[in-house]
Amino acid sequence: MHSIADTTSADLIPLFERMGRESAERRMLLQVDHSAALFGAGRGSLHFENIHTIRVILEALLKVSGLAGRARNNCADYQVVQVEITLANLPQAFDGYRIVQLSDLHADALIDGGAGIISTLTKLDYDLAIMTGDYRFETNDDYLPCLSVMKPIVEQLSSARDGCYGILGNHDFLELVPALERMGVCMLLNERVSIEHGKDSLTLAGVDDPHFYGAHDLVRAIGTRSPDICTLLLAHSPEIIVEAEQLGVDLYLCGHTHGGQICLPGGFPVIANASCSYRYLSGAWAFRKMCGYTSRGTGFSTAAARFFCPPEITVYTLHTP
Repeated sequence: MHSIADTTSADLIPLFERMGRESAERRMLLQVDHSAALFGAGRGSLHFENIHTIRVILEALLKVSGLAGRARNNCADYQVVQVEITLANLPQAFDGYRIVQLSDLHADALIDGGAGIISTLTKLDYDLAIMTGDYRFETNDDYLPCLSVMKPIVEQLSSARDGCYGILGNHDFLELVPALERMGVCMLLNERVSIEHGKDSLTLAGVDDPHFYGAHDLVRAIGTRSPDICTLLLAHSPEIIVEAEQLGVDLYLCGHTHGGQICLPGGFPVIANASCSYRYLSGAWAFRKMCGYTSRGTGFSTAAARFFCPPEITVYTLHTP
């Protein structure tokens, strides 16, 4: 019998088939040297999360400036962001449908061990839970420490009427999937599911990380379908917006950017860490006929520091026109 943390080669074989062998092989090859790689196969140009020196310098600057304590406390100042979205294709049965999103948890580094997130979730009402990648803090070495923190968070999310769905980010290894699925997360590996309410349904699709691994396959995930079927896409980063809109996605939900994490007053990010326009780095946006939202992230990366960019738990309420 498996423990939650066990992942064997037998567990990985079906994941290759689900994800698509070419995409899975690309990801597995990159996982081998992720810790040393500054340039991946995805959309990001330079991967700051793999430069350890940046963390050392940032932590030293915060300590010298006397801002380290404030920066750290800001990381647990979770904000519930309510977002109202009207979708032309949304079936009537989903009018008022509520989705909660956690993104970029980096769970093994959460300064409160996830207690603040769980406490906040217990006060929210939602039909569906989604997680858009980056469950662990580091990009290399042991991926298991995040699982003990993830477990109670997933238990809370799984109480959603239509369950909890997730995708992988650039910090995550494919080996995390079996453990997360045993907890109760339905992971989407370039896959889609149909969520049905009576005779009405919507499509929820999810792709693998486009930022570092470039192992996303939108065509495989979305497939051929009637253009009047409402489609929601989970992607780790906002870097495949153009392709998603061309394939008829109605709502694109992502994270990765942390909204900048350390921002200037007014929330303007100092570092974008994504190959896309600044207008897609945080909050609500639209691209042609497609709506989208980029979460500021629920955890933090590189160092325990946030300024003018609080962590968020996002609740979307969908509406028909």
